Amino acid sequence: MIITISRQFGSGGRELGKRLADLLGYDYYDKEILDQIAENKKLDKDYVEKELSSAALKNIPVSFGHTMMPIYSASSTDLMVEERKIIEEIATQGKDFIIVGRNADVILESYKPFNIFVCADMDARIDRCLKHLRDGESSDRKAMEKSIKKIDKSRIRTRTIVTEREWGDASSYHMVINTTGYDIKLLAKITAGAIKELQK
Repeated sequence: MIITISRQFGSGGRELGKRLADLLGYDYYDKEILDQIAENKKLDKDYVEKELSSAALKNIPVSFGHTMMPIYSASSTDLMVEERKIIEEIATQGKDFIIVGRNADVILESYKPFNIFVCADMDARIDRCLKHLRDGESSDRKAMEKSIKKIDKSRIRTRTIVTEREWGDASSYHMVINTTGYDIKLLAKITAGAIKELQK
């Protein structure tokens, strides 16, 4: 079984995905894909991540998948094609796995994955992000909210590269999990139980 997890930034989707993979005994893919892209292209991982998360659209029509649409830049387009290739290669191995983000729900649509969307209210997302600050990062709540909105906006734009569907539209997912006020560890157990029932 393939499980994809899309998420609002700061909602705890990455943690949920990792815990779910551990509970189900599935392979887990997230930053590992960036590592593989960097290795294949002989590029710095931080550069790859920055390019793939860029929101600077340019009006240059190209075909990505089956859709004609604008792209970011020649470099980021090449990296997106490589990312898609790696994701598809993982799926062809026939193993059970969970993949976080990267529009995998659309890229792997032919494999009929179980798609989850993780969300939370803004205050909860800010609180979660503030708990995981790196050295030198601002602890100002307004600044954090601005950063969260910027990242979500980038994800919305990136979504348009691979699909005409709206990012976060509940009808695109099999399960929507609102983590606000709930322990991620508990939610992972509940979700794992539900998935096991579906597999019977």
